[in-house]
This record gives sequence, C-alpha cells and structure tokens, in this order.
Amino acid sequence: MSKFKPGVYTGVARGNGYDSMPSKITVAVTLSEERIENVEILSHGEIRGVGYGLKTSPVETLPGEIVKHQSLGVPYVIGAERTSDGIIKAATRAIAKSGAKTAALTKKIPRERHEDEERFVDFLVLGGGAGGLAAGVQARQAGADVLIVEAAGVTGGSAARSGGKLMAPGTKWQKAVGIYDSPDMLFDYMMEQSRGKADPKKIRFFCDRAYENLLWLENCGWKCQDVEPIHESIVPWRVYNSEGGHYMSAGQGGHITYAMHEEYERLGGEFVFNCSLKHLIFEDGKVKGAVCEYAGGGTLTVRANNVLLATGGFASNREKVERLYPQMKGYFTDVPKTNVGTGIDAGVEVGAKEFVSPGVQVNYMSLTPALIGINEEAGLIVDASGKRVVNEWSYQYVVGDALMRSHSDHSWYISCGNEIYKSVERAFANGPIPGTPDIFADSIEELAEKMGVDPAVLKATIDRYNELADKGVDEDFGKPAKFMFPIKGPKYAAFYYTPCITVTFGGLETDLCGRVLDKDNKPIPGLFSTGETSPTGIYGTIYPGCGTSIGAAVLWGRVAAMMATNQPIF
Repeated sequence: MSKFKPGVYTGVARGNGYDSMPSKITVAVTLSEERIENVEILSHGEIRGVGYGLKTSPVETLPGEIVKHQSLGVPYVIGAERTSDGIIKAATRAIAKSGAKTAALTKKIPRERHEDEERFVDFLVLGGGAGGLAAGVQARQAGADVLIVEAAGVTGGSAARSGGKLMAPGTKWQKAVGIYDSPDMLFDYMMEQSRGKADPKKIRFFCDRAYENLLWLENCGWKCQDVEPIHESIVPWRVYNSEGGHYMSAGQGGHITYAMHEEYERLGGEFVFNCSLKHLIFEDGKVKGAVCEYAGGGTLTVRANNVLLATGGFASNREKVERLYPQMKGYFTDVPKTNVGTGIDAGVEVGAKEFVSPGVQVNYMSLTPALIGINEEAGLIVDASGKRVVNEWSYQYVVGDALMRSHSDHSWYISCGNEIYKSVERAFANGPIPGTPDIFADSIEELAEKMGVDPAVLKATIDRYNELADKGVDEDFGKPAKFMFPIKGPKYAAFYYTPCITVTFGGLETDLCGRVLDKDNKPIPGLFSTGETSPTGIYGTIYPGCGTSIGAAVLWGRVAAMMATNQPIF
C-alpha cells in the first residue's frame, strides 16, 4: 500500500514577519507514493538575516532537512523558532491535504552531535549580534584569524529583530533635508537623558564617532532609507531607518546585521553555530580562550590571543530580571532566548566587575487585540495604584522609566473614547474582548473596582486630569494642551499595559577601548566586550533614542577588534 497520494500540495501557516505582525508562510510539498520528494517555500514575509537570507536560516535549511530525514520533526533553527514553526506547520498542513496521517511523520530528529575539538585563533568573538559581527569584520580587515561562535543557528541577535535604526549627528542624510546637527548637540542630549548618570567620556567618544560608524556600515552594504525624529518633541531629527523601516517598525535590524554577516564571510571569516559559551579559559592572569558546548552535544575549546564577549544582555533571563527589578514581574520580551547573560556571568567568573543598573529599556504597552500602545499620547496613563506619574506625551522610554520608578508591574491607559486615535475608536466600537485584561465600565468607581485600585485614588487622579484639561495647562507634568482630552464618560475604559523589555543596561564594566575591567578597575588581559554584555556608562535609567544600542555595540566591537589586532583606533 502506498504511503502518499502523489501530487503537489500547499499549506499556509503563521510566521514571524515584520512590525510585530505575523507573516504568512506558504509551502508546497511534492509527494511520490513513498516519499516526500521536495519542499519549497513559495512565499513568506520573514525577517532578513533571521528567518531568511543566511545559509543557516530556516527558509534556506528546513525544506532540505525535511526531505533528508523524511520527517516533520527536524530541529528548529535556534534563534529563529517562529519562522521554523511556521515552515513546519505549513508543510504539515500541505501533507495533510493529501490524506496522509502527518502524525506518522513527526519522528523527532536530534541535533547533530559534534566531536570534541580544540582550535587556536588570533581573535575569538563570542556572539554574532551587531557588536560581534562588527568586531569580526574589523578584525578580518586587518587580516587576523577570526572565529565567531554563536549560540543560535543564525546571527543578528537582538539587533536583527529591532527596528533597524541608527543614531548619529551631522550626517550627509541630515544635510540633504536641511537639518543642522553636531556631535556636541547629541552629547548634550544624551547626557540630559541620562540625568548626568552616563559616563561623559563614553558619551563623548560615541557622539564624535557615530557618523563615521554609519559610513563604515554603509561600506559593509547597509543602506540608509531616510532620517526621522526620535519623537515629535525631540529635534533635530537624527534617527536613520534601514530599508523598509518607519517610525515604529520592527525587524528591519536584520538589514544591518545581514550586511555585516555578508561582509565578514566575503573577507573569509568563519562562523560556528549552535555553540554556547560555557566558561572562559583564564591562565596566568590572562584570558586565553573559551570552552563552548554544541546544542547537540560536543565541546569546542578555542584558544585565542584575545577574546571578545558579545553574547548580548539578559532580557530572556526572567529569574535575573525579576530579581533585580521586582516591578518587572510578568514582563514581555521579544529578544532571542539565548540572551540570558552568559557573557556577563563568564566575565564575573574570571574577576570582572559587574554593574547593576537601576534601569532597563522598558516600554509599557498593550498586548491585547485592542492594540492601544506606544505613543497613544492623548490618553491618561496611570501606574498600578491609579496615580498619574508622567507627561504621557513624552518619549515612550521616558514614560516607561517613570512607571518603572513608581514600582508598577503594570499600568493602565484610561480613556472615554474621545481621542483622535483610530485604535481607541475601534476599541470602544468593539467593546470588551473576552479573556483580556482590558476593562470597560459605566462609572469611574466601577472602573476602579475592576482595575483593583482604590476608587478614591483613581477618581482624584481623573478629576485632577480633567481640571488641567479644562484649564488648558498641565501644571503637574507639562503635557501639551492639545493632547489633554477630558475623561468625563459616559463610558470609561482601562487598557492594560504590560512592561516590555528590549535592552538591559547592566553588565560588565569596560574602558573606552572595550577592555573588560576587574574589581580594581584594571583591564583583564586578553578580554574585551561590547553590546549589551557591557553597556555600562551609556545610559542612566532612560533609553535615549532608537539606534543607541546597535550603534554603541558596533562602535565598541570595532574598537575592541582594533585593540586586539593592533590597529590604530580612528
């Protein structure tokens, strides 16, 4: 009896996609009587440099793996699980259309086990995100023997999933649209946003070299689409979109990391994937390499003249985040699952100094279908107790920082539906959505009871807000009058905001050259770091602007590579 009904069948499933909206993946599966003969992805909307575009991406690898193993149980690509899941589900649905029982095709295929191996290189880069890739390219440009070891199956890290924005002053793109800007102006802005808590030497170093950094990325193949404001209230415009980007886009960061990945390979650089750092090799007071472990088993020991830690932050380490920041309990993050602070821990094990920041990059946003979220500035935002704590029209991370400092593990967007925002109008038209924490009520008292806050507190907050709106002057927080809409019913709504963390600010202490410092503030020989593994000195408690994290990671990845390979630093 034949196993399949021969033919070509198609299936569709949800993928990852852009702008936090899922894409559709369409897969065609060709069946003979006994075999899966071919799997082809007909269309998708995945993230470049994560879901597709690399030799190891799911779009490039999973179809062949399904055919090779005759199984839908092939391992997902680490770091691209959503795309992997979409491909497998689409293929499953396609085969199901033939009448075959797909349960018989789900034999789990184990990840490849590697033989234990030992190698030697000039420069070992641990982590293939924006900082690690930049270091790899810079070191290869000097002719160094470089190895990038990445815990996931694709490069890009958090940067690839971001909006793909970069920040710099005094650029040709600003001049082309008549914008005047300078490193001094950016320096003043970043120090102001940090409330004086950032390291002025590091901020100065970043501001003076940010434009050159963008030109270097452009030489790697990155393309700037346009320049835009960080927020309507912040001028001059100095944030640059990658191709396809716009104000609150996501996923375009893959264009930045993809360009560096391609340049690194063009220069002859080598990658090792699915291999996680276990510990550094520390001998005679110097870091001399690292021991890493493959996801499928097997140890890779790499001895190196110099080592760069670029394994990312720890936003996916829920235990650590909620221990350091209890008010973040229940937070949401979309960073890779491998971002658990591995490099920070490894550095601390060899005597590195760790800085615990009082803040993180946090934005309180709606995760419900109502889609009330970032920059819905016209409404009233209250903390978990029902109090107003910030000018809601402020830059989103100023709002997030104020709510975090109020020790709120959630917040609420209060409205009576009279704002000029389609998402609010749609939410009021559709009414409450069963199973979500969004609340509708006929009175403030009823709303407070459903929110679980003191009715007197919420009423006092709303009464004061209405008083200021009627006056046309926000005496408490300085919100522009045009965004002060009174909240006077007849219907009331409270949309639930969950804290969302993208960038963590704490990590290893480094000097201006990217060298990791010990507890006596002396460089640990042979050890460098960049990106979220060591973002100390760049932030206060507020994320100053889109592109800061990627730009700083690239800059100090390059600087570390220059130091490690004896290149002059700029």
